[in-house]
Amino acid sequence: MSIESALRELGKEIQKDERFIALQAAAKANDGDEKLQQQMQEMQLLSLKYQQEAEKGEEASQERIAELQEEYQKLYAEIMEGENMQKYSAAASEMEQMAQYISGMIGLFFDGQDAETCELPQDNCTHDCCTCGGCH
Repeated sequence: MSIESALRELGKEIQKDERFIALQAAAKANDGDEKLQQQMQEMQLLSLKYQQEAEKGEEASQERIAELQEEYQKLYAEIMEGENMQKYSAAASEMEQMAQYISGMIGLFFDGQDAETCELPQDNCTHDCCTCGGCH
């Protein structure tokens, strides 16, 4: 089996995984949530207004910038408190953990570890030796 074939098989397995399915369902629920979509548009507009004000340089109103930041943070908090967004965030976190696991295992393979028996260390090894406290 070629590396590309193995990757495609991995992709198929990822897409069958309950975590992937949950993320897709949560994304679909977010897409169908009219209130959330309106809030997201409002966030984009606030971000654009902020950028426009900040681009004025020295002429920018620091009061207006602070006001826009406050509105943005308030809206962000409101969005994140929504049931659909909480479900999405939880599902995305699960997928991120899967991605980190896959990346970690691939790192072990690149380090020459036995693909049949190697396991990730329990101390959350990043495979970036500058962060290492010693696991081997």
